[in-house]
Amino acid sequence: MLAKLAWRNVRRSVRDYAVYFVTLVFGVAVFYAFNSVQSQSILFDLADTASGSVFALTGQFLGMFSVLIACVLGFLVLYANGFLIRRRKQEFGTYLVLGMKPGQVSAIVLMETVAVGLVSLAVGLVLGLALSQGLSFVTAGLFNIQMTQYQFVFSFDGFMLTLICFVLIFAVTAVFNTLSIRRYKLIDLLSARAKNARYRVRNPWVSLVAFIAAVGILAWAYVTLIENGVLDFGPGFTRATVLMVLGTFLFFWSLAGFVIAVLERTRGVYFKGLVMFTTRQIASKVNTAFVSLSVVCVMLFFSLTVFSTGMGLARAFSGNIENGTLYDATLTANIYLNTGGTDDPEKLANMSEEDREYQKVADEKAAKIKADAEAYDWDMAAKLADGAPELWNQLVKQSAQIDAYVSADTSYGELMDRYQWDTGNENQNEAVHKQGVTLIAVSQFNTLAELTGRPTVEVGENNYAVNNTLDGMKGLAESLAKEGETVVAAGRELTSVGELRSQPLEDAAFVSSGAEVIVSDSVIADLRAQGQVPDASYLNLMYKVDRTEGDVLLEQLLAQVSPPSAEVAASGWAFGPNPWPVTLTFTAQEVLIQSSGMNLMISYLALYIGFMFLVATAAILAIQQLSETSDSLPRYRTLAEIGCDRRMIFRSLRTQTLVYFLVPLALAVCHTVCAVGIISETVTKQLGVSVLEPALLTGVFTAVIYGAYLLVTYFASKGIIRSSLGSKLLG
Repeated sequence: MLAKLAWRNVRRSVRDYAVYFVTLVFGVAVFYAFNSVQSQSILFDLADTASGSVFALTGQFLGMFSVLIACVLGFLVLYANGFLIRRRKQEFGTYLVLGMKPGQVSAIVLMETVAVGLVSLAVGLVLGLALSQGLSFVTAGLFNIQMTQYQFVFSFDGFMLTLICFVLIFAVTAVFNTLSIRRYKLIDLLSARAKNARYRVRNPWVSLVAFIAAVGILAWAYVTLIENGVLDFGPGFTRATVLMVLGTFLFFWSLAGFVIAVLERTRGVYFKGLVMFTTRQIASKVNTAFVSLSVVCVMLFFSLTVFSTGMGLARAFSGNIENGTLYDATLTANIYLNTGGTDDPEKLANMSEEDREYQKVADEKAAKIKADAEAYDWDMAAKLADGAPELWNQLVKQSAQIDAYVSADTSYGELMDRYQWDTGNENQNEAVHKQGVTLIAVSQFNTLAELTGRPTVEVGENNYAVNNTLDGMKGLAESLAKEGETVVAAGRELTSVGELRSQPLEDAAFVSSGAEVIVSDSVIADLRAQGQVPDASYLNLMYKVDRTEGDVLLEQLLAQVSPPSAEVAASGWAFGPNPWPVTLTFTAQEVLIQSSGMNLMISYLALYIGFMFLVATAAILAIQQLSETSDSLPRYRTLAEIGCDRRMIFRSLRTQTLVYFLVPLALAVCHTVCAVGIISETVTKQLGVSVLEPALLTGVFTAVIYGAYLLVTYFASKGIIRSSLGSKLLG
């Protein structure tokens, strides 16, 4: 008997509160689909461990954020059940009056919760399986892989994680519902509808003061965030976050009273049609649920920010990939030689015996590396060709080396001050300010340009040109490259020839050549005569074979020239890295895999988090509005009895629904515009990516999902009123 009653209640709840059940199904489906991403790797022919690690890393990150998503879904389920339980108080009271024991009522609710959980899990997992297959094709597109041998993939790990998560959520919900019912008194249950019908309106003057304070606090939060930025998570960022949350809560606490105070004094509006009724309805609901509206607003802000900035960052990894893979491979020598310790008596006197021994070993190693480099005139290609001639001849078709020297005469800080230019971030300004200007020889630059079929440049003995591929340094590079501008290098004043080039110096996921000065070879010769060595060297290779085979041969070549120690080999390195001739390598294939992998991970995280938070917030608002409509049926009946026609009543309902959905969204959009604007200036703009397109995509994404919930809520509320009042009263 109890099971039959519970099943009848579930069917009735599904019909009345379809939004809640559909949201649970979406939650299960999306939770499973994104936690099964790691299993998709079997669909692709992964030629190396780097490709496989991309899926593993993406799966790990999605798993970590699934904990957050699970908490959000748990909050949604508990919150929605709380509303459903409160709405059904009178029903539970009737059960008790008819002779049921509190334990039997709790058993009915428990069976309902189990039934809802089983249905949601079953339908959600079926949809999740279908969605995960679709994500496989999206993944193939992100990696530019043709999926020729498609097969159905079932992720047991994803299934178990989803099952465990939602079983726990519904178990907690069942306990919560049982305890809630047991603590209610019969008189409270029977009089619940009367209590719910009361209006709650705050003192208008208190609300006015609080509303002005809320606006001021939010403005303070925005200013603080603008001044602090988003790269420094220090006291300024914490203060801005606290102020934003506090301002949001105070905004919704005071909003209703403030609006009523304004409308009551606008007599031509307040007494027109059902404006008075509509305003009081909204005010009562906002005053009752201001905490949940504040939480919804913060969650919306988080969702919009994550989605828009995530899509922007994903584009940064894939938008400029062509420039980052011009060469088949780049070998980099980061030439830091730890010398000058044991030949300095004063420094030696301040060292411990242990430090002296360490410094002695470091000096000997550095001297050996420097002697080796000077024997080959710092020519990386000559060293590698000499160390493994057969492999070099088998592998390399063309090569070009760039040596980057740092000027001791001019720093980027001096140029920033001269042209009144900055990066837009205080910490970044400080870092760039201290760096000496990077100098590269024109002959090496032209060889590299010819390797890629790009324009060369001509400079005289006392002239220079500028090379820049970093959008964050574009303004400085353009100012420095203007004809007639001057810069000091190697003790010589050089004049700009008015040429600005954009030649990548290496393979990299982010092409980051920033305002390098191209000078004559004689300037570089003067620097070397003064004892200066390159700060870094880049040897770019073009293979005779395809890139996959070439990468294998490159590993063999480096292992032969610079064999790894047992410890280094155990950590996964194929060769022993040294300051010279090779510290690290980047192949075009590795860059493509890294870029695609970061694109995959960031895109999926943004979609996963953004979608779930957006759906959760929309569902909360929908459930609240539907509950409010059910609780207000006596008021709508009174309106119909005194002669209000159907259009007036439904127009009031439409206004209530729009305001209830759009006000939290509007404030969340204000928060998002501030945060995304700062992120754009300090992060994405520096990477050459505009947030305009991701922002538009976010707008469309939000309009579709949020708008769908708004429409469903309105028509569901309309149906509740229509079925309750009947055609006679509605006219």
